[in-house]
Amino acid sequence: MGSGIYKIDCRDEMRVFYINRDVDVRRRERIELALSEVGLSAERVSGIEGYELPDKLRDYYDFSMPPGETGCSASHLTAASKILDQNLPWAVVLEDDARPTAAFQEAVNEAVSSAPHDWDIIRLVRASKWATHTVSRMTKGKRLVRYSKIPPGAAGLIVSAAGARKLLRPRTVRLPIDVEIKWPWDLKLNVFGVVPPVVHIDASLTSTISKRSRPRSYNRRARHLFNIQQMGLVRYLWCAVQSIVGLT
Repeated sequence: MGSGIYKIDCRDEMRVFYINRDVDVRRRERIELALSEVGLSAERVSGIEGYELPDKLRDYYDFSMPPGETGCSASHLTAASKILDQNLPWAVVLEDDARPTAAFQEAVNEAVSSAPHDWDIIRLVRASKWATHTVSRMTKGKRLVRYSKIPPGAAGLIVSAAGARKLLRPRTVRLPIDVEIKWPWDLKLNVFGVVPPVVHIDASLTSTISKRSRPRSYNRRARHLFNIQQMGLVRYLWCAVQSIVGLT
């Protein structure tokens, strides 16, 4: 993979989007309060209700996923479209149950500045139970990592313009958005993460996805080959050994 570094300059002001359905007023108030507490403002992305898809996204879906997962996926594609429409180099995309920590802004800026130039997505939520490879050491004990196995969840992401284009690649979407990111080989997503996470989930809120699908079993061979390509054989094997012996 490329070894160049994406440099932040004065034009790369942090932009934050949060996804929130029109009916979820209380959730909107709570995430806006949480954002203000860490000095952030954000643009709201109107969350899509189930199968009520806008015309520009209708061809992506064959309605094989439950309504909640379909709407969630389409909402993330809408956020990706905004990144491209506004000509942003990258942006943070949050779901409305995300709660950024006090270290959020610093960690986001550090992660973007230290990531390889060809990054697509940097996860800010949920640590992996499997070993990771450290790409860069950040301040205050944080690290930018590449995963040997990407954890679930898409409540807190940094998405580059290149990543947005990959998410918007014409296709039939049959996997929830977090699974498409968790299984990145189909879209050739270059995924990294910040550990410890700087976004937590508000456990007091009920998920807006009432019914979840059971995605097909992932292609183990595809994961191994993709990780070897991304990490290199020796690093990937070392992560596998650490995971097996519990050194995560």
